[in-house]
Amino acid sequence: MNAPAGQLAARGEATRQGGVSAVSWLLVFIPFVVVFFLIGRYVIAAAVLAVSILWAVKDRKSKRLPLAPLAVLSVSGGLLIFFIILPILNLLFTTEPSRVVTTALDPAVQSALAITLSAALIATCVSLLFGIPLGYVLAREQFAGKSVVEGIVDMPVVIPHTIAGIALLFIFGRGGILGAPLKAHFNVLLSDSYWGIVLAMLFVGVPFVVNHCRDGFLKVDPRMEHVARSLGASWLQAFFHGTIPLTKRALLSGAIMTWARAISEFGSVAIIAYYPKTINTLLFEWYNFFGYTYTKPLSALLLLVALAIFISLRAVATFKRAEF
Repeated sequence: MNAPAGQLAARGEATRQGGVSAVSWLLVFIPFVVVFFLIGRYVIAAAVLAVSILWAVKDRKSKRLPLAPLAVLSVSGGLLIFFIILPILNLLFTTEPSRVVTTALDPAVQSALAITLSAALIATCVSLLFGIPLGYVLAREQFAGKSVVEGIVDMPVVIPHTIAGIALLFIFGRGGILGAPLKAHFNVLLSDSYWGIVLAMLFVGVPFVVNHCRDGFLKVDPRMEHVARSLGASWLQAFFHGTIPLTKRALLSGAIMTWARAISEFGSVAIIAYYPKTINTLLFEWYNFFGYTYTKPLSALLLLVALAIFISLRAVATFKRAEF
């Protein structure tokens, strides 16, 4: 006699959850065990291994094991995870915390970090100011050349960043198309200044805001805006009180991605505005003068900042999933 549909669905759900759990054991735990063993953190490696074994035993007792192909693919994916976390964890766990603290208290490091974070924040705000309207148009309208516009938006992602810096220099430099008149008539200098850093960060970060905004607006049914307007709301009221709140997670994700990308930018910044120093140009300078050993604490500090950004990204993603 056939089992009821509800029981079959429940069994399928249990099997899927069991498969995910066992795959996580292969995909997440094993690479960390190998990495901690290689960098000499044997206690941590043993602890992670113990947790992974307990997890595997739990899956075995519940008779919820993944399919063989899924396990093979998970092992293959685990190699990629291993490749990513090996240099990161090696740098973090082999750097003395006292040296990281000393580096963080260095006035030059604090100044460079403040310039980097603040310039990235300004670039992100400007990206949002102009990226939200463009993202909305790309989501709502079909027009000739739309694919060309989308391709132009994505160009800063594929252009080598040194080339981007040179291109910006020819526009905003002392003798550039816009830079020369600004310097001559208004005494405004964009290259080799704080605002040159903002320009470079803005250039490389724009695609993330526009694409996230476009994808967020695509998820909002245009009929909701029409209903709001039929009830007496103006277009701006429907947009700011209806559409924007429904896409706030996508907008926030785009803003964080843009900010993170701006923080990590070096090539274009070094060309258009080597001074004042961002944290990346300072790291590059220390590496050239003192070698990689001297720059290790600063690199670890930057990784910790990147980790904080990563946690923020994951938190936003979690809230977004919970919302839907």
